[in-house]
Amino acid sequence: MGATPSSVRPSDLARTSQTYARLALTAVLALLAWVAFHNEYGYISLLSDIDLAIHEFGHMLFMPFGIQFLGSTMMILGGSLTQVAFPLVFVGYFLRKQGDGGRRDLFAAMVCLWWSGINLLSVAIYCADSRAGQLMLIDGSTGQESDGHDWNNLLTRWGLLAHDTAIARWMRAIAFVVCVGSIIVTIWTALQQPGERVVAATES
Repeated sequence: MGATPSSVRPSDLARTSQTYARLALTAVLALLAWVAFHNEYGYISLLSDIDLAIHEFGHMLFMPFGIQFLGSTMMILGGSLTQVAFPLVFVGYFLRKQGDGGRRDLFAAMVCLWWSGINLLSVAIYCADSRAGQLMLIDGSTGQESDGHDWNNLLTRWGLLAHDTAIARWMRAIAFVVCVGSIIVTIWTALQQPGERVVAATES
């Protein structure tokens, strides 16, 4: 009679809710990755539109005020480069140690790494279209109708146009490994106890 039923502390409930929320988000990322890798254009609603804006910003980044910066090749490459590299900035941010040596968010970093992998898939699809020129460009024309196909121009300059699909396959394989690897790590991180997360964050 003297024993009292154990109660669930609010902190424990919050940690459990966070774990389930992170696992749910990971499931969504896995589903989106599956859709992207099985879609001809690698399209993901809303996210792909945001990535396209980042891609176009990348061109302007290497051509500020209409002046080519680091040459025309970098201006052309800047779209795809910025598209893939932009999420990596956040990966670095979330992996960065704070003043107290903690507060590193590996889960958030892996979500951003997944995002970079999805962008690399998009770049691979663009690269694979270099000779075919079937993809619709932002100006409404196809690569066959326009001289604005980034990867046709790049691979032509580098003398690699005949290898467009082979290069794209390597990009796609790397994108797949990045997406799968980041999803595996997000699952592992979500299942860690809070104390273990702190240790993992402060080590290394």
